[in-house]
Amino acid sequence: MYRIVIDTNIYISAIFWGGKPRDIIDLGRDNKIQIFSSDEIEKELSRILKDKFRLDYKDEEQILVDFSTFTNPIRISKHIHVVEDDPDDNKFIECAIGCNANYIISGDRHLLNMKEYKGIEIITASVFLEKFKEQ
Repeated sequence: MYRIVIDTNIYISAIFWGGKPRDIIDLGRDNKIQIFSSDEIEKELSRILKDKFRLDYKDEEQILVDFSTFTNPIRISKHIHVVEDDPDDNKFIECAIGCNANYIISGDRHLLNMKEYKGIEIITASVFLEKFKEQ
C-alpha cells in the first residue's frame, strides 16, 4: 500500500474544486492508500482556510475533523532544510521522511522541481493517479 504525504494545495483543491485531488483523498478514505500528516501541515491548512478562504470557525473545524478521519498523524522528530526557494515546504519532506512515504503529492513548483528526496518521489496528482492505476 502506498504511503503518501499530500501538500496543502492538494487538500485545498480537493475541498473546493474536487477533481484529481479529491480522487486521491477518496483513495485514502477507502483505505487504498495511507495518507500521513503532521501538526505543521494541519496548522497550515487551518491558516489557509481562515485567512484565504475566510471560513468561519465552525466550517474550518468541520474540515479539520474530516481531515483527521483519513490521515495518519505523525510527530516530526527531525527538522531539515532542503527546499531553499520556499523553506515553508520543508514540512512536507519532514513528514514524508518521518512516515517513510513513497510519494509527496504536490502542485507546488518548489517541491515538484526537486523531483525526489532520498527516494521519495515528488509528483503531481495526475502522475500519482496514473501510478496507482498501474499497480
